[in-house]
Amino acid sequence: MEEQPSKCCMYFVKRKNRYCRMTVKRGNKFCGEHQQDSLNSNDVENTEKSDKRIKCPLDSTHTCYQSKLSKHLAICNARKILDAQPMYIVQNINLDEETEEIPRLLPLSQLNLSIIDAIIKRINEAYEKLPEISKIILHHDILKDALAISSCGKYAKKHLTQNSSLLAHLEKAELVKNNTCYIEFGAGKGDLTYWLAQIAREKQDSCILLVDRLSYRHKNDNKLKKEQHNIYVRRIRADIADLQLSNVTEIKNFPNKVGIAKHLCGTATDLAIRCLIQTIDNKCSGNHYGLVIAFCCHHKCEYKSYIGKEYLKECKFLPNEFPILCSIASWATCGFNLKTDTELKDENKKARFSEQNMRSNERELIGYKVKTLLNWGRLEYLRNIGFEGSLFHYISSDVSLENMCIVAKYSVT
Repeated sequence: MEEQPSKCCMYFVKRKNRYCRMTVKRGNKFCGEHQQDSLNSNDVENTEKSDKRIKCPLDSTHTCYQSKLSKHLAICNARKILDAQPMYIVQNINLDEETEEIPRLLPLSQLNLSIIDAIIKRINEAYEKLPEISKIILHHDILKDALAISSCGKYAKKHLTQNSSLLAHLEKAELVKNNTCYIEFGAGKGDLTYWLAQIAREKQDSCILLVDRLSYRHKNDNKLKKEQHNIYVRRIRADIADLQLSNVTEIKNFPNKVGIAKHLCGTATDLAIRCLIQTIDNKCSGNHYGLVIAFCCHHKCEYKSYIGKEYLKECKFLPNEFPILCSIASWATCGFNLKTDTELKDENKKARFSEQNMRSNERELIGYKVKTLLNWGRLEYLRNIGFEGSLFHYISSDVSLENMCIVAKYSVT
């Protein structure tokens, strides 16, 4: 263990397996952050008389002296960050504040089998009531040349194929119009936006907003800005949970608003739908709203933000069973069948693997059913507030196992 310099705090940080390296005032053993933590039972009386340190109201990761709270709040770095936030950032604006968060339960392997069997029974019952999800794989001519390039790798071709179908669905739903603001949620490097811009450039007065909470290098929106077209492109760095689109200056100028996303993970899908819905102004007749979203990562959904709660209640699922549903959803894509019979030469091993493989196929099917139910709950939510929409398999499963999307639109009359 390292020796502690005499001018540094004597508090031992167990997590880092070393002493704190903050300097201390003359005559003190501990820094301001650890003065309170270092007190023992004999110091309680002295603590009541001395100045206590409390958590900063702006940022709970640090503390300050209670007597100097007002002064600290005026210079706290957290306040500088908050003051610098644009008007369209409103903390948790797209979360359901009325619903309590359901904590994650034990892993499925540690749950009683009777609990899982009961939930699977209800999954099968609910799924049997759903109509068959259509497979509608479309192709857009705008990506035809890019897909035909021989140097296009397997990974690139996979994403181009998905973009081609999604944009074809967007156009088929008549969501590519004049005077439209398109919002790509979870935009990443903006691949989908780039090809959308090639289509929308034929329309008048279009705008594309790219939303992502991370910053990326080599973004396609930079490429778009260099090209000559009449589309305004802007990137917004924000968490979708905190984004109030109606406060974005550019979006106010367009009567039509369309949200797009490809493989928007788990809870971000629900937040994006809420975010778009909050822009709807029912007083302005003639305005059109739409969305085309390809789903992904249902195991990352959270009950507090999930928009299909009412549908799950109709299917007799309890709120505390939602994390179990999300865990089961991962069965559809977690790759049980990575081995083949040719890899198993022993006949007994082959027999055991064949039985295991059958169980794996059943688990994958159950996982698929859960994903479909969660997606259908989102569709029901949109229909209940006036949207017309459908679910489709927009690509084949050999391109991506996450191959379902939602297409919906809403018109103010």
